Amino acid sequence: MTQQPPPGFELLPPIDEVMANYAPIHFRREGDHIALGFHVGSQHCNRRGVCQGGVWACVADVQLGINVGTMTGLSGPTVSLSLDYLGEAAIGRWVEGRTRLLRKTPKLAFVDATFTADGELALRANGIFRLKWAPERQLPPTA
Repeated sequence: MTQQPPPGFELLPPIDEVMANYAPIHFRREGDHIALGFHVGSQHCNRRGVCQGGVWACVADVQLGINVGTMTGLSGPTVSLSLDYLGEAAIGRWVEGRTRLLRKTPKLAFVDATFTADGELALRANGIFRLKWAPERQLPPTA
């Protein structure tokens, strides 16, 4: 049985083949940013049945990058990404991420995000992104 995301979340269109491995991922527009969310499945987990650190890193990079494009109108490569693993997310838990734009210069955006697993703080991510071009794709509006 497929678990349903919370109200307002829609399926995130495929971004690339890497993220396709972690599908389904959902998104919801919330004011000036995009929240991402997913139910932890076996494709996200290590042998202990909890979300693997590399999966967290990939999803955090996408969460931050999408929001840099949304909040600044520009996109570009990740310059720096740091993660603090604050809790775990076992199979079946709902993971949700939210981003803040901390500072924007003409060439860089500084962002952070927090991720919760069933409402409990699980990950903090900090990123710096190079602002080079308009985002390749825009997400569809949330219904």
